[in-house]
Amino acid sequence: MSDKPIEVSPATREISRRDLLVKAGMVGAGGIAAGALTGPAGAVARVARNSAKTIPTGGTITWALNQDPGEIAPFGGVLSATQWGNEMMYDSLLQWDHKLNLRTALATYEVISPTEIHWTIVPGRKFSNGQPVTAADLQYSFQLQSTDPAPGSISALGQFPSIDVANSGPISTYKYRMALSRPDARVFGYLAWTRYSGIVPNGMYESLNPSVSGIGTGPFMLSGDYQPGVGINYVKNPYFWQPGLPYLDGINYEIITQDSTAIAALISGDLDGATVSNANALTLVGHPGLTVLHNLTAAFRELQMTIKAGDTKPWWDLRVRQAVSLAINRTNIIDNVYAGYGQLTGHVAAGYGPWPLTTAELATYETQDVAKAKSLMSAAGYGSGFSVTMTTFSTPSDFPAMAQLIASDLSAIGIDVSIVPQPSATFAAANGNGSFDWDLTARGMRGDVDGYVAEFNPADAVYDIWFSGFKNTEMWRLVGDGRIQLNETKRLPIYHDLDSLLMTQLLEVPIVSVESFQVVSDKLKNMYVSFTGSNPGLRYVYLES
Repeated sequence: MSDKPIEVSPATREISRRDLLVKAGMVGAGGIAAGALTGPAGAVARVARNSAKTIPTGGTITWALNQDPGEIAPFGGVLSATQWGNEMMYDSLLQWDHKLNLRTALATYEVISPTEIHWTIVPGRKFSNGQPVTAADLQYSFQLQSTDPAPGSISALGQFPSIDVANSGPISTYKYRMALSRPDARVFGYLAWTRYSGIVPNGMYESLNPSVSGIGTGPFMLSGDYQPGVGINYVKNPYFWQPGLPYLDGINYEIITQDSTAIAALISGDLDGATVSNANALTLVGHPGLTVLHNLTAAFRELQMTIKAGDTKPWWDLRVRQAVSLAINRTNIIDNVYAGYGQLTGHVAAGYGPWPLTTAELATYETQDVAKAKSLMSAAGYGSGFSVTMTTFSTPSDFPAMAQLIASDLSAIGIDVSIVPQPSATFAAANGNGSFDWDLTARGMRGDVDGYVAEFNPADAVYDIWFSGFKNTEMWRLVGDGRIQLNETKRLPIYHDLDSLLMTQLLEVPIVSVESFQVVSDKLKNMYVSFTGSNPGLRYVYLES
């Protein structure tokens, strides 16, 4: 595995007026010149490989977060927004490049056996306070990750691989022995996906409040504490380990939950970039001084239900869950909420390498069929319907809009849905402890395919919180076999079979996979829309005068 700096050549797409016309059927596909759909930083990538030309450095940008992170602690945050808020501060032992290839970050490794890995910290790796990263810091960090201390949620423990922290520990100052309780294919992806695997200095949780402060090895460090509801300010980490990076002096995050406010700030030049709804982003295509970027992301939308032991609620009946799924018009959601930029998804995110079900396979489960849905409701004894509360995020705006369409669809089979939009922190807390009936939510990136199905493993703590009333031995067998199978060729059919089974059981109802749109200032270069749903491109951006 190479330790050289990552070259950024984003696969994200920059959209043009011509692209919009083609999508609308107003221009024949043959009318587009070759290469019209290109990566916005293609030229930048060539510059990065040309040592004769220097990339400009310096300057501070302002980036909008369309959801309040709630907290910025490195461990246990269930909101994608939490990672948006802390991802510039924390690294782990490995990292992904823009194509999700594994790369060295803080340490190299040697696999000693299927249950033992030795990690050697790369010389010179330091935290933003100048303190060297040591094996003791790794042990401390993995201990925290394995317990998800406050404000972390127990539901995040389903992502923690089988690291046997009690039998792991330093071999020397800069070498660490990682013991596994069983062979676990998730370890490397978990470490590359830093959402839960950040490395912090020994004792950090005892010395500061990790909800609003922190110390890491990322390209930026905090300038003052995070202010909930207001923003987060970062400045360049002078000890960052990737040569020449970051190019910027700082990033200021402003929490701007309304697209209209963000768009006004983008147009005025007070904002350098933001994620906005598809429809609103498309109105800015061709606007002077702005560039619109888009790409498929891992954050597909889904309807989550609780099925608890002793529960007598209608959706405990499989036929009701199947009716709910069949009643939803996913094409209508894609067209009217996401401006046509979306696709069907199963329990594994569409676009996640070779692991998801195909669109054709998904269509057999997810094509709307109201007549069949009504028949299933009647067979289950709910021909007259029932009432239910569906909680969702108050922002971003696509969640309330999607909720309205789903409620309308379900009214056709007698289900009266009461929509309750909630602030992100409130929603996350209730979701984590299982105090909800239905949650309209999103599933983000996972370090390994197992991460998308971890909650269906009865060995994980969250199973009892969400699904204690559900038993299916075939599901349990597949989820367990996939986790310990290290051969990818043998793993693939396991997860295909598992997702197919889940599409019939529908403990969670996948809705749609969507593209994310970002609007950036023309002077902001090298940005890309990441499949991960976070903003790793901000590590590599620079300002061009």
